[in-house]
Amino acid sequence: MTATELKDLFDRIQSWPKAAQDELLSLANAIEDGLLAHRHVASEEELQITEAAIASIEVAPDAGSGADEDDILENIKRLVAEKPTSSKESESNAQRRARRSSIHRYRCP
Repeated sequence: MTATELKDLFDRIQSWPKAAQDELLSLANAIEDGLLAHRHVASEEELQITEAAIASIEVAPDAGSGADEDDILENIKRLVAEKPTSSKESESNAQRRARRSSIHRYRCP
């Protein structure tokens, strides 16, 4: 329901008989009470218990999460220590890039 629809409804309600307005108000209050009844407001004690439980939980890394920091550092060192690619490989990569760019240049948009 939009704000305009609500405003139009309230404008029409003003022309209703008083008994109908009172009945609508009673129904709206009953609906609101039903909605509010399903909300739980935690007491101070419940909040303290919840906070203590959350604080006591130790979060351990997921065993299946993959490499840890040491593994990552070892791999970085290994990659840095590897010799660079030969000039022959670099030329073929450069040729492939040039060929791809010329193909893209002639494609229709």
